[in-house]
Amino acid sequence: MSRPPFDSTAAGNRVQVIDRAMVLLDALMRLPRGASALELAQATELDRTTVHRVLRTLAYWGMVQAREGVYTLGPQCLVLGTAQHDRLAIRRAALPHAIELQEKGVAKRRAIVSISIPALDEVVIIERIWTPSVPLNIITDIGTHFPIDGSVSGRAILAAWPRDKGVAHLGEERYAAVSDRLDAVRAQRGISFGLSEMRPGVGTLACPILGRGDEAVAALIVAGLALEDELHPESPLAQHAQRSAAAISAVLQAS
Repeated sequence: MSRPPFDSTAAGNRVQVIDRAMVLLDALMRLPRGASALELAQATELDRTTVHRVLRTLAYWGMVQAREGVYTLGPQCLVLGTAQHDRLAIRRAALPHAIELQEKGVAKRRAIVSISIPALDEVVIIERIWTPSVPLNIITDIGTHFPIDGSVSGRAILAAWPRDKGVAHLGEERYAAVSDRLDAVRAQRGISFGLSEMRPGVGTLACPILGRGDEAVAALIVAGLALEDELHPESPLAQHAQRSAAAISAVLQAS
């Protein structure tokens, strides 16, 4: 995310110590190998003594763990993230249709089917399905996150949201910068397309998944090699993906 390290002037009615804890957790999320307290203090511009105190508290609750002075995210983060998945019920509703899309829509193509959900100004991969023919270097790990305005699946979700919700997640400037691309997605029956955005040669298409109130709560994604001929709304693969996304939406809306 593009948040500043810590802005005390914008804190408003928030609790300062929780703000600082979240800043540290956000920093560690982006540092898979972890960091020392000093490195975290430098990265977040927080006082080193404060960083030590907050890290000790986070460690007590299992939100971080330390080994030889290097801090990483702790196991409680996984527990909370899994609980969020279960509460949303998106993965459970989507999985049968994602498997069907992989088997019948993708078939022998070297492509992967994924599901992403929005998280503030990013999208996070929560599931992916592939076959042995798919090259390992195009398989996206669960938990991988991308900017919501800088990714194919993120733009599928943004284009389905009303403008005020998109602005609330991105701010006026970032939303304005991507507005033309969102208009293009809407003109393409709500399907978002991209080529070589995340990896060279990888084509991607994404359809929004709608929950109650027709709110876009996730995206169904197909990404793979040699998909150039499928990156338009009339292609068989795009239409199959759109039908699958509609079926998932129907399950969520009926639950």
